[in-house]
Amino acid sequence: MATTTLYVDGDVGTPGWDFSTDTAHYTEIDEGTASPNDANYIETTTADDVDIFSFGATPANTDVVTQVNVSIRGKLTDGGSAAHLHVELWHTGDTVQIGATKAIVGAGFGGYGTLGTAADLSWTGLTLTKAQADSMTLHVIFKVA
Repeated sequence: MATTTLYVDGDVGTPGWDFSTDTAHYTEIDEGTASPNDANYIETTTADDVDIFSFGATPANTDVVTQVNVSIRGKLTDGGSAAHLHVELWHTGDTVQIGATKAIVGAGFGGYGTLGTAADLSWTGLTLTKAQADSMTLHVIFKVA
């Protein structure tokens, strides 16, 4: 079974979060967690703010996508342990949610680092077609309990 890494490649709709250096939010976070750039980022302190990102296309020979893993690098600077992120995957024009919403609780992140564990942001047992996978969007929602 082949593994493919996709990075965010566009903003969907009007971003709710603020940005540090650029006007396109996805360019602030598209470098991946293996080679992070902490000088650019998105941020918010407003509960229920949402940023939505599209991904690049899957390879031409993609048949079925059975698992999606998301890596998010971040830093909690406000909101204390009550702050957390909700992470969702959607497809087909944001009309179909893929699996359950994943929550990363504030107590799980402090300084810059990868948020949560691989299991926290893994959707398994999927049967997404190439068209569904190519239309996936990532929703990042700031929550305060």
